Amino acid sequence: MYIIPNLTQGDRVTWTEKLPDYNPATDTLSCFIRGEVQLDLTATADNGVWLFVISESESQRLPPGKNRAQLVIYPGGTGRKTLAESDFTVCQSFENLSEPIDTRDPDEIELEEITKAIAKLVSGAVAEYYIGTRRVRYVDLDSLTRRQTYLRNRLAKKKNPSFIGGRNVGIRFCN
Repeated sequence: MYIIPNLTQGDRVTWTEKLPDYNPATDTLSCFIRGEVQLDLTATADNGVWLFVISESESQRLPPGKNRAQLVIYPGGTGRKTLAESDFTVCQSFENLSEPIDTRDPDEIELEEITKAIAKLVSGAVAEYYIGTRRVRYVDLDSLTRRQTYLRNRLAKKKNPSFIGGRNVGIRFCN
């Protein structure tokens, strides 16, 4: 079972589902997409398989990011059965994009904001600051530098999984 592929806003997307235990002529197969926007699809019978179509206008309405799809069969009108669920990603169309996309890791963005906050705090120019959309007041320098170290180590670990860093490294010896 395939459920739904990743897609780009504005694209026409088609896929088929072949379910040998069910008959496309008598059963109904639906795909329910949930995220910021809801989209309900009903498959059509196509040579013994089910065909799903997401039109260009339907995919354009889906905001970029993660979504969830659920495949449900209604066998001969006798109830419903959930067959599968999956996550998929809607990518932003670059066609009419006017602003650059920030492709950095969220940890990199937070590290940059914390470094800016530390610089402001050290200069004595601020008693409150913003990290992303969060407002922070009177956080001590020690807390900020601990978070900064944590994020640096986390990013280093992502880039090099064999990296060992930080203040607390545990070593255990066995016989």
